[in-house]
Amino acid sequence: MSKILLYLGLISLLATACSSSSEEDIATATTQSEAVDTPDSSSTAGMLTQTQQELADAMFLVLLNNEMGSDALAEDGLQCLANKIAETFSDNRLNELGLNPDSMTAAYETRGDFALGEEFAISEAEISTIVDSSINCLDWRDVLESTIAADGTPPQIATCIASETSDESIRTVAENILIAETDETFGLSAEETTTTFQACVDIRTLLQEEYVQQGLSQASAQCVAEGIPDEMIDLMLNNEEAEEEEMRELVRELEALQNRCLTPEEIALLNDAATSSDVDPSETSSTETDSSDFGSSDLNDTGDFESEHFESGPWDSCPPIDGSGPVILEFLDPQPLCLDPTLQYTAVFDTTAGEIRVALDMVNTPITANNFAVLALHHYYDNTLLFRTDPGIGIIQGGAPHTNSPADPGPGYSIIDEGSNFTYEPGQIVMARTSAPNSASAQFFFTVNENAALLNSQGTYVVFGQMDDASLVVAEAILASHVAEPGNPLGGSPEPAVTVKSVTISETG
Repeated sequence: MSKILLYLGLISLLATACSSSSEEDIATATTQSEAVDTPDSSSTAGMLTQTQQELADAMFLVLLNNEMGSDALAEDGLQCLANKIAETFSDNRLNELGLNPDSMTAAYETRGDFALGEEFAISEAEISTIVDSSINCLDWRDVLESTIAADGTPPQIATCIASETSDESIRTVAENILIAETDETFGLSAEETTTTFQACVDIRTLLQEEYVQQGLSQASAQCVAEGIPDEMIDLMLNNEEAEEEEMRELVRELEALQNRCLTPEEIALLNDAATSSDVDPSETSSTETDSSDFGSSDLNDTGDFESEHFESGPWDSCPPIDGSGPVILEFLDPQPLCLDPTLQYTAVFDTTAGEIRVALDMVNTPITANNFAVLALHHYYDNTLLFRTDPGIGIIQGGAPHTNSPADPGPGYSIIDEGSNFTYEPGQIVMARTSAPNSASAQFFFTVNENAALLNSQGTYVVFGQMDDASLVVAEAILASHVAEPGNPLGGSPEPAVTVKSVTISETG
């Protein structure tokens, strides 16, 4: 599973939380909105001029067709509203604005909603009068509740949100619906939207339910939902983007979370679901959230999608796939995700002992495969030695450009352990690491003979690719040239020395 899979899943779930959740375990409002007495529309009808009355009748039909997002609005309330709006303008003012039954109907047919301010240049004072009058005709909390429920939100949540919305904001709702329906939040502030959402929805419960529906066990789903960093949920609720360094830290926390909570089978399950999604992830960010597909686009290290598989740039960008980028050996952070897991990648080692071709595993260990490939494209492994051979455990080790030894300081970061309980057999490429979890970075080793199975009792070294038969023959010859070094607890090295002249990455469909 990609290192941002849980992050993208969180975004997607938060975007659909209201419409996909059950009504159980939802926080309900402690108070209910009070009903507003709806005046008899006839009380104003007799005071209107013929021009005003004709406009009011046309507006009533428009409001009735529009339904203000609610099936619950009484016709007398809508007639009252139409009369109050028409009463706001004198006949001369209506003529000046060009506001008449025909223009009102035409505006509605064009827009599909009722919004006076978008089509007619009414003044701020007129807007204020209309909104004040509308409050005497309609219970706008009911309008808000019904509109939210019409979008698929469970009734208990819709009721709670309407009840938690402040009186001032209810007036804003009325203004935005009647005058200029600007967006789906009815003009409510991000702060109030977040506050009401938090008061009415248990995000972690919803996440747990959704992860269970995706195939996780109850225990795994609960572990993930409870482990999502508070900062991540706050970002989603506040519709904000994290700073670059903050996002990197959150991604690292999510990497650790997935490995702590999920079984290898569950990781594979979610990875399959992500790569098979048909939704375009280029529409996904921390401000627009409707996808968890990593399969058809790439991400840089800030979690943003890129349009191409590889992109030239500095140390924190995806290098060109053709290897034309500069040599870079030191980095500030783990490599960005540049490989497309729907494609196949082969690492080609051009060594002084012959060519070794390794098919990278983009299904089971995409993070590790990506890390190795991006380092290779930065020429990290060029002109390095396969510095260690150990027939006792059947391995050849390399990937240390600074010292050509296990003591190499590495690229400046480490990556997560993408799974556990690995078994080892001839022909694999495997990440080297210390005894500490999540300590691999760049060094690797080839498993060459059956003795590699002696490492099965540890099973912590991540396997991320498989060489072909011809390449295994080359590796066997390198291991056969092993010369023991007395006093070296790690075995010895090949004689003559074997240099990796370059590692190139080829991409196929």
